[in-house]
Amino acid sequence: MKGRQSYLIEHILKFLRWLENEGLAIEEIYADEWPVRSFPPAEEMKFQEACDIIRFIDEIPGGFLIYRAAEEEQLLYANRGVLHMFRCSTMAEFKELTGNTFRGVVCSEDLERVEKSIEKQVFESRKNLDYVEYRIRRKDGSVCWVEDYGHFVRDDAVGDVFYVFLGDSSEERSRQQEEQKRLLEEALEKANMAVKAKNTFLSNISHDMRTPLNAIFGFTSLAKLNIDRTDTVMGYLDQIEKAGHQLLDMITKVLDVSALYNAAGPTEVECDLCSVVQDVYDFLYPQAKEKSISFTLDCDSIVHSGIYADQEKLRQLILSLANNAVTYTKPGGRVSITLTEEEAMLDDFAVYHLVVADNGIGIGEEYLESIFEPFGREKNSTLSGVHGIGLGLTIAKSIVDMMHGKIEVESAVNKGSTFTVNLAFRVQPLQDDFGKEDIAVFQAGLRILLVEDNDINREIETELLERIGFVIDPVENGRIALERMEQASAGDYDLIIMDLQMPVMNGWEAAAAIRRLPDPALAHIPIISLSADILLADRRRALECGIDVCLTKPMEYDALLESIEKLTNWRNS
Repeated sequence: MKGRQSYLIEHILKFLRWLENEGLAIEEIYADEWPVRSFPPAEEMKFQEACDIIRFIDEIPGGFLIYRAAEEEQLLYANRGVLHMFRCSTMAEFKELTGNTFRGVVCSEDLERVEKSIEKQVFESRKNLDYVEYRIRRKDGSVCWVEDYGHFVRDDAVGDVFYVFLGDSSEERSRQQEEQKRLLEEALEKANMAVKAKNTFLSNISHDMRTPLNAIFGFTSLAKLNIDRTDTVMGYLDQIEKAGHQLLDMITKVLDVSALYNAAGPTEVECDLCSVVQDVYDFLYPQAKEKSISFTLDCDSIVHSGIYADQEKLRQLILSLANNAVTYTKPGGRVSITLTEEEAMLDDFAVYHLVVADNGIGIGEEYLESIFEPFGREKNSTLSGVHGIGLGLTIAKSIVDMMHGKIEVESAVNKGSTFTVNLAFRVQPLQDDFGKEDIAVFQAGLRILLVEDNDINREIETELLERIGFVIDPVENGRIALERMEQASAGDYDLIIMDLQMPVMNGWEAAAAIRRLPDPALAHIPIISLSADILLADRRRALECGIDVCLTKPMEYDALLESIEKLTNWRNS
């Protein structure tokens, strides 16, 4: 059966040939007195159909044209949309403008590329629309871009032809060019800002490092001249030591920033939050006392001081903020560190607020937007009277981002600054969830295969479950768990506790494979899944894979023991 495309094109072209033979322009089909002559009786119905199709095509948005695929590429038909694109009033004008060929439609600069695209469609992807963009030159001499969606048709009745949908893409091209220009301007601006920041940093660090170096060389010379005056020389040595510490602090901060940019994410370990803050306070207290600064610490409202966090990065964060406050507060001023904890907890996570406030020199409003940028300082040491290279706040911001927290600053010149950091940490249990009586009852224990890919989680869960009285066999992924079960005998394990998101083989795959084991005693072992983030669809998938109970992390011991009891009749065993 002839394709619908060929059928329509055949009748359109036959109707157009009839118009040409009758000496009629295609535009005359819209005349009020049309038809001026009768259609041939044998073709009347088909010609009327073709006439209606052409009228319809003339109303569609965009252009539509038909041309022969032979070497001359003769134009056969163009709708009103095409004429409008080329600023032509009639088909005759359009044919004259283009030389009545498709080659004349395309600007010569784009013709070779367009011809290759068309040739590719003819020989490689005849079933698909060909897409290509090119420029056209309109009757008024202007140039615009068009989108061309063409399709090749081969038919015995009409020969090889292309029909093409054209769309004006000049506006989109202009938008893309404007967007590209905007992006380039932004990139240039950022590059200029980076160069400016680098130059400012080099200027500041050169100045600020030369200042303590000048002191070191100067006091060294004075010490040599007063070598016999012990008290005087000791004073000079104290000044040399102070200048040396200033240099060391600058170098340390540069290395800290470099290390943070190349560091992996934070590593969680057990630590005491209040102790970390206290250590920083104790470290800075002598410096504050030397400047007669009122330096206070308040952690009294903390309930859950034991947390899991990267202790070193946490200390570095607090030290950067507190040291910055002490450094930029004048003698006789005040600095406070306050740590509070929100009452509400979610899944054993607590939210903490660290506030470091001072009444020091403050920060100008125009500088607040860039305060956390590397090597940024409002003033050098000569203007501010404070030595440093402006990296302390960059270090603090990098650590807060690494810990998925938030840092905010409020400041005013000569009134001081307040930095507020919000962080969430998983808390350590305040005490065992079960009394000695429970542990005694559970001492016989169950043999549990614990499947957990995270080393820290696996260690914590193993220790806590063993303290209850269970015998734990920890493995790091589902593949190893499956191998253990394949090698096991009935009774080697009483239960499997398994994470879902794991490398090599995840929990869903491992559970499904275990359920397919040939030994019924092994295939029907109870499985409890533990996952940090499980959606309803994941939970449904877990049950379909044969997992009996789905629990979320962090581990809730009451819920876990209740599930174990239901699955194994453990308490009565």
